[in-house]
Amino acid sequence: MLCLFSILLGTLLLNSDVNSNQLVREERQLLYGRQLRASAFNFSPCLSATKTKSGNYSYSGVCNDVVRWVSEHFQMELIYVPASNEDRVKFGLVPSLIRQIQKQEVDIIPFSFVITPALAMLIDFSFHLGVEDYHLLQPWPEMESNLMACIRPFSATVWLLFVVSTVALIICMAFLTHFNHQYIFKLTSFMQTMSDHAIYAITVITGQGNSVSAKERLSFRLLLGMWCLTMVVLVNAYTTTLTSYLTVPKLKPIVNTLAELAASHDTQMTVDFELGKARMFLEATSGPKKIIGDSLRDHPEFLVKGSNLEGLKNVLEAGATYFTNRFIVKYFMAIDIKSHTNCRMTMSDPIPFIEYYSLGLPKGGRHNWIINHELQYLWENGLLAFWFKQYTPNVDKCMVAKAELRKERSALTLLDLSSAFALLGIGIGSSLLVFLFEIMTHLKRIRKFRRATNAIIVQNRWDGA
Repeated sequence: MLCLFSILLGTLLLNSDVNSNQLVREERQLLYGRQLRASAFNFSPCLSATKTKSGNYSYSGVCNDVVRWVSEHFQMELIYVPASNEDRVKFGLVPSLIRQIQKQEVDIIPFSFVITPALAMLIDFSFHLGVEDYHLLQPWPEMESNLMACIRPFSATVWLLFVVSTVALIICMAFLTHFNHQYIFKLTSFMQTMSDHAIYAITVITGQGNSVSAKERLSFRLLLGMWCLTMVVLVNAYTTTLTSYLTVPKLKPIVNTLAELAASHDTQMTVDFELGKARMFLEATSGPKKIIGDSLRDHPEFLVKGSNLEGLKNVLEAGATYFTNRFIVKYFMAIDIKSHTNCRMTMSDPIPFIEYYSLGLPKGGRHNWIINHELQYLWENGLLAFWFKQYTPNVDKCMVAKAELRKERSALTLLDLSSAFALLGIGIGSSLLVFLFEIMTHLKRIRKFRRATNAIIVQNRWDGA
């Protein structure tokens, strides 16, 4: 019984598949030899019209590749119908394209529509041909100045502790030598002793070298030995880090999030107004989006109302940051690389904002389903992704985030150099203990010497008496 059921089910599925394939072939045949009228407009990188010497127009762009593939797949004659300039000026690009298809002037709109409830009431949408996240297209960051490179290797805490420890060392050295010599020989002043030892400390720091007599006390030599070991660590850490700052290019950080863009004083957003992207900022009531929206209201020239090439112009000439999808960002970077050897723009990390893109079809169109069937095949076979890559070659070299040499470098902190300062602290502490022991030993010897001297004097007096 189970075997019979499996055979019947397989037969039904096979017949269904055969009928489906037959229906697809019949629908394709209905379109063979017909004209495919497509809207013509200028919106890079989707579609661009170029006037030839003969007076005709040639079209390029990824949307042109799609509709040309559809026309060749169905063996149709592709005809471009320009959108009315009057409607575009009066209503905008998207409304003018929709008026075209509602008037039955075109059969397909080769434009990257984002599906919205309002548009879905006017036209049908094709199978989605793109899923793109958004990025921030921005000018190539400037090199950081090396004017203050000499203080960057260490953090402020390390510099403060270095100065304090150096002063403490000089005072400790002066204490060990002055009071020891003062007690025995009563020589120079304490300030003169500090001055002499300050010169010694500076010569060790600068690597000029110095020497200490082997006759100096153990406490003094122990302190200087620890100081020299500490300077070996600090000086080498400083010089190697300074070398990396001076020899490796260091770019200023780029804007990677909307929060960073809202807080930046060096750049501000430029965004498409006509396509509705600016609405999410202009209608925001709090957070970074509201700050960006306020900036756009204060600077309406950064609201792109015509071609998206205006956004590119704002980036290159006004230093603005263009908020748009990844393909447009890479396309603009690619065309700029063709005319300039050096990178003039870069892109941020992905912004958490994703859109699906589809072509426009007549509302309730008779052949919409077969066109969607073939467009799904176009998506699945990877040809569309291949076309995308053809329009965006060699852009990876302008990705700041992917360049190993441009990673953010941080100054050495107290945690990194704690061992060196701990060594110096141990040296100062141990030298003071040894110095105290030396003083106690010296005083003991003096008392013993005085007792012996007094005993001799008393003995001599008794002998004289």
